[in-house]
Amino acid sequence: MYAPLSLISLFVLVNAQREIPDYIHICHRNDPNVADCIKTSVELLRPRLKEGIPELDVPSLDPFYVPDHDLVMGSPSFKLLRRNTVAYGVSDFEIVKLKVNIPDLTFGIQVLIPLIIVEGDFDISAQILIPFKGQGRYSMNASRAFGDAVLHAEPKDGNGEDHLHFIRLELKINVPEYHISLSSPNSGGSLLSKTANMVNQNKKLFLDILMPVLERQLSVMLLDIANRITKNFKYDEVFPEK
Repeated sequence: MYAPLSLISLFVLVNAQREIPDYIHICHRNDPNVADCIKTSVELLRPRLKEGIPELDVPSLDPFYVPDHDLVMGSPSFKLLRRNTVAYGVSDFEIVKLKVNIPDLTFGIQVLIPLIIVEGDFDISAQILIPFKGQGRYSMNASRAFGDAVLHAEPKDGNGEDHLHFIRLELKINVPEYHISLSSPNSGGSLLSKTANMVNQNKKLFLDILMPVLERQLSVMLLDIANRITKNFKYDEVFPEK
């Protein structure tokens, strides 16, 4: 589920380097095949993206360290504190679709991750089907996770120069198959096992409840990452003309 976050950030940085290093393949906004060019750029960057690009404040994709966050809802009653989360397999992403509309400054992308493994600490208290509560470690693997995103931008004047500023992100995540396991040295193994079984046996229910909240949280994170990368660059540096 974190592939769109990582990929949108790398998608933006492809052309956002003031002094262009040799590993950046530049794309031009008036190229009729700009989407294909960007896909090529991402593929050329894949090895560096896997390890991270510190000079651009871009984290590694494998492993990908997910920021901590709390997920709290009133109906149904649900509280999840997630800490120390690490995702593996993000760098194996495949770009399924990529659409670029330069005049409108909209960018649409669909990615597929064949297998993603997410591990971390959890503290949960919820009333879904049955009441359950516990804390410990979790491990989730998801097969063929899709992320679809449309990113909207606009030129923003800063000190007399136009910069690319991202204003809105529409994000949808589809996880057709996953399995989760829970463990804790301080909680009864039987209770955690029953909780994990309930989650695994009611996958659609839990995804329907949790995914809209997760999508909103990820959208905020995405916009922050994208704007941190582009705020110091002129629009003509980000997408130059030929």
